[in-house]
Amino acid sequence: MLTVVTGLVAALLTGLAGSASAAPIGTVGDSDFEGQTSRTISAPWAGEGPDYKGIDIGLGYQKTGRNNAFIRTSTRNWNAVAQKVPVKSQTVYYLDGWVRTSGNFTTGYLGARGTNGATMVQKNYGKVVSNGAYQLLHMAFNSGANTFVTLYAGYIAPGIDSWVQIDDITLSDTPYANWAGYEVVSSPVNAAPHAVTAVWTEPLFGCRERHPDNQLGIWVGLDGVANSATESLVQIGVVASCQGQVGDLYPEYQAFWEVINAGVDTNAQPVPIEAQPGDRMSASVVRSAADPANFTLTLDNLSRSGHQSLSKRVPSARSESAEVIVERGYSSPFDVTWPATVNVAFSYVTVDGAPLSSYDVLPAQARQADLGTVYGPTPATTDSGGYSNFSVTSRPG
Repeated sequence: MLTVVTGLVAALLTGLAGSASAAPIGTVGDSDFEGQTSRTISAPWAGEGPDYKGIDIGLGYQKTGRNNAFIRTSTRNWNAVAQKVPVKSQTVYYLDGWVRTSGNFTTGYLGARGTNGATMVQKNYGKVVSNGAYQLLHMAFNSGANTFVTLYAGYIAPGIDSWVQIDDITLSDTPYANWAGYEVVSSPVNAAPHAVTAVWTEPLFGCRERHPDNQLGIWVGLDGVANSATESLVQIGVVASCQGQVGDLYPEYQAFWEVINAGVDTNAQPVPIEAQPGDRMSASVVRSAADPANFTLTLDNLSRSGHQSLSKRVPSARSESAEVIVERGYSSPFDVTWPATVNVAFSYVTVDGAPLSSYDVLPAQARQADLGTVYGPTPATTDSGGYSNFSVTSRPG
């Protein structure tokens, strides 16, 4: 599952083949290449193939942080960066990586090999849908009898000058984070999103006496898919939270916007519009085509004729993802308190004016550890108007 924990709704939702890595079992060592101190690749990473490859340090080519790995060649050889990672046997793992390419080849791969050298899983990249945007490669595999796997990202060069930049390769054995809904992420088949819209009916929020701090946010946004101090996020929606004292708790509903620009967080800011249970809310975030640093955030209460439109500048934004999300904020992946039941129905959902069926979408789901309850989206459907509909619901784990 993607790491999607970029300080979201921070104010209202208090609190995401070298030698074997020293990182914990099932995690990638130096996954973002920030521990690399020279242009030459060093442990826990290693190179495969004979051609030019290394580390870009502070050159501005990274997905997050300051560094990224690169390969550049004009041969027809296989070249890659790779790492041998300890894993638990017979375990399902989720492998993610980000790549950006010169666009003149189609035979790049991110994948994993077993101890016998056989490919266990891999995904092809190379088709550049959005020039300059990093592409996400996401896949799942079972480790089988292996206690080590070799992760790799590379390509077979086309015989002319070409390159790939690589960053943020992660491995996880859990599909859960603190978001539930759908994400459209820049990938070999998805263009980098520039607009997202959705309508929902604000649900009645029930405060759990045992967890007086529980809160729930419903929002749409652009750019929030990765976790990094250099990332950006632009979002608008409604958050419900418990107020009062234990034994006398009541829910409060607050419309909000929030912007994170290169890790600098506005924290959640109120939007002067009323929101109450049963109200139909409509939200959108749109990146300007004329000025990519400028975003328009819009929130409407369709039941009460309330309307607010805000313009925000986010110079670091790359618009590499769009999200329609129900979220419980948290300070760690294991400190997540959700309501016992959730049912949020989304309608009129579009990304760049198209329904979710036009994209390779990623479902996001969460889990409440003490109850075992799983929160996630139902399959998205497309109505005759070209809009998508889905619900985020709770179910037994």
